[in-house]
Amino acid sequence: MPTREPDNAVMIRPATMDDAAAISAIVIRTLRETNAKFYTAEMIETVVANFSVDRVEARMAERVVLVATIAGIVVGTASLHQTTVRTVFVCPDRQGQRIGATLMARILDIAREQGLDSLTVPSAINAEPFYRKLGFRFIRDEIEDAGRIIIMSKTLAPADERN
Repeated sequence: MPTREPDNAVMIRPATMDDAAAISAIVIRTLRETNAKFYTAEMIETVVANFSVDRVEARMAERVVLVATIAGIVVGTASLHQTTVRTVFVCPDRQGQRIGATLMARILDIAREQGLDSLTVPSAINAEPFYRKLGFRFIRDEIEDAGRIIIMSKTLAPADERN
């Protein structure tokens, strides 16, 4: 008898173009519900405009994009563009369940597989503690149209040196 994943198991897989609408919806919802506590409505809407389905599809062509699913439903996303972690978002009602950490573990593995020795991430104010827990360190602040962005970096140990 084949084993079945539990209904609440988080699965990480490469995103497909069929996931673009779900990714767009998760990013926009998270921006409006979570990030809105740290940025003005105008700043949030500036960022929201960059996450239409068409723009998500365009980014998917140039990045490694992952999705986290539970029972086949997309609940989170993360991507890697060269040496920069981008678009790490988890549905607001699923935050705090280690979905973001699971996505980031896979992103870090992919970066190591690509031979990268460090990564940067432009972090929203509310995500800085999350990235700090993952070993990212503050580099500098940048002020953009969307407000304060915290540039963070992490040096990657080769896979055989991590344990």
